[in-house]
Amino acid sequence: MNKQSVTYLKKTYTCVKSGKKLVWKKAAKVSAPVPTKQKVVFTPWATEFDTQLMIEAALDATNEYFGEVKPSNSYEMNIDSAITADDRAWITRVLDYVNGAFSNFEREKVRVFLGSNHDWSANTLRAENLWVGDRNSPFPCGPGLLDAYCAERNIVLLIYSDMYSGKTKTRWDVGRRSTPAHEMFHTVQFALAGPNVGGSEPTHIPRWLMEGSANYFGYYINEKLGFDIYLSGRNQEVTNNTAYRSLYSLSYYDNFESNPYGIGQAATEYLVASAGFEKFLNIWKFTKSEQNFEKGFKKAIGIDISDFYSKFEVARSSMKIGSS
Repeated sequence: MNKQSVTYLKKTYTCVKSGKKLVWKKAAKVSAPVPTKQKVVFTPWATEFDTQLMIEAALDATNEYFGEVKPSNSYEMNIDSAITADDRAWITRVLDYVNGAFSNFEREKVRVFLGSNHDWSANTLRAENLWVGDRNSPFPCGPGLLDAYCAERNIVLLIYSDMYSGKTKTRWDVGRRSTPAHEMFHTVQFALAGPNVGGSEPTHIPRWLMEGSANYFGYYINEKLGFDIYLSGRNQEVTNNTAYRSLYSLSYYDNFESNPYGIGQAATEYLVASAGFEKFLNIWKFTKSEQNFEKGFKKAIGIDISDFYSKFEVARSSMKIGSS
């Protein structure tokens, strides 16, 4: 029986000779095996699949791309004194994380303006000889009736006027939580593709892709930092969105009359799940180098944009876009 081992109560005992006797000695605690997360396998450009599988594949691919992120505050903050300390803290945390996630990109220093009302935003930007959005509008980012969030090459504007004026009781709902990361992602798009990314052909990138990808990223960061689960935002923007009851094709959502955010978010999931997050970002990078969106898309993703549109239309029922 000498040298024989047994395990009892998660400890291993070995039988050894001690003098003329055999004794059990050297008990050691047996560590429980650490469970490893199975990598989600999604068949690229599948047309019939479980929605959750596609979403998990996209989120996993995004996590894999970023790995361990070191937050960075290498941007400039301009904060309205009315913003509470708690709100300042969580918004700064998001901005630091996103800024750190893209620290390997060469881009201009971003200036963030965080305010509680539109007068503050207009006065502050005018004092800096800056503006965002329509130059003929009395306020940056719109007419000043609702919350305002927008971004340009090196500027992010976040105005939470509805919440701070008491117009809404929802306060930090899943949508508002996503806006700092959403708008910061726009600056990444501009850094990769250049200032003409939203301009005219041939470097014009459709709004469904510009806004849908920022939507996806905003809700991804919500979950990553523990504010809410990704599906909360996804259900609100995609599955339960009545704007998609009419089945317009994805290519239609490239105007300011439609709602490109949710359908573009689903298209982003499909792209990232099928091609990975790095290739997805390369759409902007190669649009700039090729000076053409269609050529840039194919170089990055490996299929023509027309082919992608066709695959998407077949697969959209599996994505639960605007389902009842």
